Amino acid sequence: MQKTVQTLTASLEQIQNGLGSLLPELLLASLGILLIFLDLFKSGTLKKLLPWVALLGFGLVLSYQLYEGFHILKFALSDSFLLGLLLKDGLSMYAGLLFSLAGLLTILLSWNHTLFKTPNFGQGEFYAYLFILAVGLNFMVKSANLLLLFVSIELVSIVGYLLTMIVKDNVRSTEAGIKYILYGTMAAGVMLYGMSFLYGFTGSLQFLQADFWQGVSQVFPPAVTVILVFTLAGLLFKIAAVPFHFWAPDVYENTPTPVVALFSSAPKIAGIVVILRLVEVLKAQELYQALYFDVLLFVAGIAIFTLIIGNFTALWQTKPKRMLAYSSVSHAGFMLAACLSLSGDNLSNLLFYVTVLLFTNFGLFWFIQEFEDRWGINQFPDYSGLGRQYPLLGVLTLVYLVSLTGLPPTAGFTAKLLVFSSVWQNYQISGNPLMLVLVVAGLLFTGIAFFYYVKIPYFLFFKRNLRKQKKVIPVTSQVFILILALPIILFFFRTDWLMNFIHLYIK
Repeated sequence: MQKTVQTLTASLEQIQNGLGSLLPELLLASLGILLIFLDLFKSGTLKKLLPWVALLGFGLVLSYQLYEGFHILKFALSDSFLLGLLLKDGLSMYAGLLFSLAGLLTILLSWNHTLFKTPNFGQGEFYAYLFILAVGLNFMVKSANLLLLFVSIELVSIVGYLLTMIVKDNVRSTEAGIKYILYGTMAAGVMLYGMSFLYGFTGSLQFLQADFWQGVSQVFPPAVTVILVFTLAGLLFKIAAVPFHFWAPDVYENTPTPVVALFSSAPKIAGIVVILRLVEVLKAQELYQALYFDVLLFVAGIAIFTLIIGNFTALWQTKPKRMLAYSSVSHAGFMLAACLSLSGDNLSNLLFYVTVLLFTNFGLFWFIQEFEDRWGINQFPDYSGLGRQYPLLGVLTLVYLVSLTGLPPTAGFTAKLLVFSSVWQNYQISGNPLMLVLVVAGLLFTGIAFFYYVKIPYFLFFKRNLRKQKKVIPVTSQVFILILALPIILFFFRTDWLMNFIHLYIK
C-alpha cells in the first residue's frame, strides 16, 4: 500500500512539474472557456468585444511562443514529460507558432464575413472552437503516446465538424459537415483498429521509443505493414491525402471561407509533423530497415497518387473553391514527398514550405471571400474583367497563384525548389529509385498546376467585365491582402531570413 502511495505521489509530482511546459496549451484552453462564458451574457456591447478578446488571446499566445523560440534551450525538453505522454522539441514549438498564427488570421478573415452576421451565428462558439482546435493541434504535434495522439486527432476532427456547420441556417454547410463526419469517422475507426494491434504486439503506447519498435519487429512483417497503413489512415485524412480526400471539395465549397482557409493549413501541418515523426523513428532504428522500406514505399505511393489525382482533378473544376480543394490535395503530396527525404538540415526545407503555404492560402482565400461576399462570385467566369477594375487586388492575387504554382519571383518557387532538392539529395545518398520518381512527378505536376492556377488571372485580366456597377472593397481588406503578400515576395529575395528564424527552433 505504501509503495502504491509513493508511486502515485511521484507521478503527481511529475505531472505538476510538466505543467509549466504546457503554458501555451493552458492559455489556449483558458481563453476558449472564457469566450464561452462571455457569450452567455446577452449584452450587445460585450458580444462586440468577443472578436477583440479572441484576437488579443491569440496574440498573447503567439507572443509567448515567439519568446520560447528565442530562448529555445531553456524551454525545449530533451525527454518526454507528463508521464511520457508529450514531447516538447523545436519542431513541435515551431508548429505551435504556426497554429497560433493561423488562428489569428482566421479571426481577422472572419471579421466582416457576411454569413457570420446572420442571427443564428454564435460568435462565442466560433472563437472558442478556434482555441480548442489550436489546443488539439498542439497536442497532436507533441504526442509521444498513441492514445493521446488518437484523442488529439479526434479533438481536432470534432471541432472541425462543428466549424464546418457553424452557420446553423446554411443547409449546404450542414450537408458538407455530415459528409465530413462520415469520412472522418471511417478514418478514425481504421486508425484506432491499427493502433490497437500495435498496443497488443508491444504492450506499450510510446511509439517514439526504441523498445516499442523492438516489440513490433517480432511480428510477421507483412502484418505489421498492413497495421501501420491502418494507423496512418487518420493522419492521411487530416492532410486530405488520397484516398481520404473525398471530403475536401464539398467542405471547401460549402464551408465559410475563414474556416476553409484554416483547414487548408493548420491541420495539414499537424498531420505532416506526426507522419514525419513516425517515418523518422523508423529510419533511426537500423534493425528495422525492412519495415522502414515498406512504410517508405507506402507513403511514396500515396504521395504520387495524391499528386496525380489532386492535379488532374483540379484541371476540370469550374469553381475556385473546389479547384483550391484539389490544389490542397496536391500540396499534401508535395509535403509527403518532403517527409520521406528529411535528414539533417532538410527539416528546415519542409518547415519553410508549410510556412509559405500558410501565408499564400490565407491571402488567396481572403481575396476569394471579398468577391464572394460582395458579388456572389463562385464561378471562374464571374471574375471577368475584375482585375482591371481592381488592379491592386488583381496583381496580389496573381502573386498568390504564382506562389502556389511554384514560380519566381515568389517564395513558393523557393519552397518547392528546397523540397525537390531534399528529395534529390536523398536519391543521391540512398540510390532509392522512389526518390527519383518523386522528383520527376513533382516537376511534372508543378507544370500541370500552372494550367489550373492560371484560370483566375485569365478571367481577371483577359476577359471583359460585363457588370455596370462597381462595389467598394474595404481598405482594411486590401491592406491585409497586401500584408500577406509581402512575405511571399520578401522570402524569395531573402530566404535566409525565414531559414534563420526556423533554425532558432530546430537547431
